Amino acid sequence: MALASIVIPTFNQAAYLPACVDRCLFQTHPELEIIIVDGGSTDGTKDYLEALPGQIATAAADPVVRMDADGQVVRERVLTYPQNRRLSIVRFEADIGPTRTYNEGLGRATGEYCTYIPGDDLPYPHMIEELAAALDRTGADFAYADQDVVEDDGRIYRRMTFPEFDMKACLAEWYHLGVCRLYRRRLHDTVGLMDEAYTSANDYDHYLRFAMAGATFVHVPRVLYGVRRHGPARLTGQHTPPRYANLLAESCRLAARARAHLDALDAARP
Repeated sequence: MALASIVIPTFNQAAYLPACVDRCLFQTHPELEIIIVDGGSTDGTKDYLEALPGQIATAAADPVVRMDADGQVVRERVLTYPQNRRLSIVRFEADIGPTRTYNEGLGRATGEYCTYIPGDDLPYPHMIEELAAALDRTGADFAYADQDVVEDDGRIYRRMTFPEFDMKACLAEWYHLGVCRLYRRRLHDTVGLMDEAYTSANDYDHYLRFAMAGATFVHVPRVLYGVRRHGPARLTGQHTPPRYANLLAESCRLAARARAHLDALDAARP
């Protein structure tokens, strides 16, 4: 079974990061490398990360496993967390910005497959397993799936389904690949890591460059991810007005670049 690397970039997400990390540790895919990159948090994230390796190694529960011959309830102590994960934690003292935070993790990934999951999101248990299976089955370079948009209290705000891959539909009309994805890490050798000139639509640019370099994509029509919305009462990260405006502006530039690429391909055809 191929090793998959999950990069978890985080910045001041102490209220959400433990749930995200647990959802990654408990993925059903057996071979996982998890790289957590703290881009300079000041909210208690560092304390959580300091304690995390010890928590994984020692956290335990005492569930009931049987009744013995005398009618007594028997409990057995079991470790809570999987013990076969490769965990790396990278910390920065000052804010290094979102895109560099992603790159610090992606550059350390060693798995055949790679993805990143922001520290406030909720990957569903079979995400990596199902996306890896799609890559294995089809030979594609990049797999993506559908997602829920989740409120802070865990309720589902809406469901997002994406089209079968077509460069026009998924990258030139707008970005329609979502945030639930897994790809072959060798694509980094082809196009490099994220362009740090993009601070909001960094994934859009990265995956557009994958496509322009000839990568093949497969859509998995399954809901495998919950992306946090946070809601109008709690504007954070990409959801703050300046960041959201920048996201739209960068995305418009990238959609135009994708359209120009398709126009050039059309013009080159005999």
